[in-house]
Amino acid sequence: MPSIRHFFRASILAALLPCAAQADTVVLHAERATAGADPHTSARMVEVELKPESRKALADFTRERVGKRIQLRSNGVLLSSATLMSPLEGGSFRITAGEHGFEGKSADEIAQGIMKTGELTVDDENAAK
Repeated sequence: MPSIRHFFRASILAALLPCAAQADTVVLHAERATAGADPHTSARMVEVELKPESRKALADFTRERVGKRIQLRSNGVLLSSATLMSPLEGGSFRITAGEHGFEGKSADEIAQGIMKTGELTVDDENAAK
């Protein structure tokens, strides 16, 4: 017959497993998003300035994930997937388009979409979307 201690450990493990498999998602609110071109490479990019409360949320989220991969999305479009080398603690950042833009969308479309909703999401790379 299993002991109470065995049952308790199994219950804790069962309760923790779903949490370990879940990925966190943080919603960020943009103050401003503008399309442009990188002055050195001419690659299309979007510059994003976050609202103050989102600056803290992004810093907290990334501080816990240094060395891990995260994803940045806007309106369901993957904008960037990268391994964090350090926490993102500034109030603004630049996202450079890949070879085919942002999943086929232009930097202008992405910037307009961000300004329309005012939101971006950042999550763990393995988050189901």
